[in-house]
Amino acid sequence: MSDAPHQAEPGRVIGVAGVAFTSFNCIVGVGIFGLPGLVAAILGPAAILAYAACLVLVALVGLCLAEAGSRVPHAGGLYAYATAAFGPVVGGVTGALALFATSIGSAAALARFFIDTLAGFVPAAGTPVGVVVVLVALYGFLGAANTLGARGGGRLAVVFGVLKFTPLLLLILVGAFAVQPHNLAWTSVPPVPKVGEGALLLFFAFMGVESGLCVSGETRDPARTVPRAIVLALGTVAVLYIGLQTVTQGVLGPALAASKTPLADTAGAVFGPAGAALLGGLTLLSAAGYLAADMLGSPRIAFALARAGQLPRAVGRIHPHFGTPAIAIWLYSVLVVLVALSGTFQQIAVLAVAGTLVTYLICCLGVLRLRARGVTGDGAPFVAPGGWAAPLAAAAMIVWLFTTLAAHELLATLGFVAVFAVAYAIRDARRRTLPAR
Repeated sequence: MSDAPHQAEPGRVIGVAGVAFTSFNCIVGVGIFGLPGLVAAILGPAAILAYAACLVLVALVGLCLAEAGSRVPHAGGLYAYATAAFGPVVGGVTGALALFATSIGSAAALARFFIDTLAGFVPAAGTPVGVVVVLVALYGFLGAANTLGARGGGRLAVVFGVLKFTPLLLLILVGAFAVQPHNLAWTSVPPVPKVGEGALLLFFAFMGVESGLCVSGETRDPARTVPRAIVLALGTVAVLYIGLQTVTQGVLGPALAASKTPLADTAGAVFGPAGAALLGGLTLLSAAGYLAADMLGSPRIAFALARAGQLPRAVGRIHPHFGTPAIAIWLYSVLVVLVALSGTFQQIAVLAVAGTLVTYLICCLGVLRLRARGVTGDGAPFVAPGGWAAPLAAAAMIVWLFTTLAAHELLATLGFVAVFAVAYAIRDARRRTLPAR
């Protein structure tokens, strides 16, 4: 009897533009709509220092991701890199963090921002009862739409995503003419811990660079394509974000620090009430677009982990009629609602960032492990400049950002990692000791 044929691999057809656009689209989410005010509250006009710290860290992490992507050219992104470098236990922890911190945490934080923006139009939405009603209605609708079929979820993501960048570009191009130079003047140089605090919060807007690497298994010449795409995506993001912070600070001045919807408030100052309403409406659409796109993709992480035995098997079941991972979809919806109800946008965003930084730390150290093991993909891999310098510098900056966390935030992050590490270690040990069937 002949061996079963191997499962066909997808073709390598994605180039620099495809990977760069995917990463750019995933990085530039709704977080930047609310973060300029929060960072200004910490650093004032010197908020640009937090952007600089984030850009240095993201550039270092990007180099590590580029090398990992060229050495492990398979689908799965950070999960695949961590598994290749450290094995299934660390890979499982990375996958769990990707689901619970990066996906659920980000979605919950942005759901709260969606409600903050909606409350500007409908004040009742900002009351305690209104928050519950909006969250349940929103995720009830998104869960039902995605359970009925992936096509419906995809259409929602496309419809909302078309308007994603419109308010950002409009505000930079027109708002630049209304900037007051004295609003950008520094009154003092902030201490380093304050810069770290601002950078930790702001990093929420930079998360997602690894998303473009999930298509590594279909990327053409990944050793050359991945690093070029990352440089292109991060350069574009840097220009966009710094432009937005400069315009909002230059227009609003000290009032920026107290603003929950800084871009809409800036539009109001530049265009008048009609402009504020327009940008607020576009912000709502952008937030809804992110949440719709997230509901299409993120429950599949839980589904994949369940199929791999790293979450309960029931989560990996397919609906018999609709052919969708219904249990994963509804579990994800419930978890996002519960997390969104547990805190404010800022509180949830900080925890989401902390979990994501752990996955980046694993990846950066994993690059050293992949080098030591001689792991390579197709052709010569890309090697981050400076030998050990880039991975170790990135790891050092991540550890520095962790020192800015409050004690309970740090304990929550470490506790999450420890619980899943123990669970996956026990599971892996049991699988090794069970006799082969």
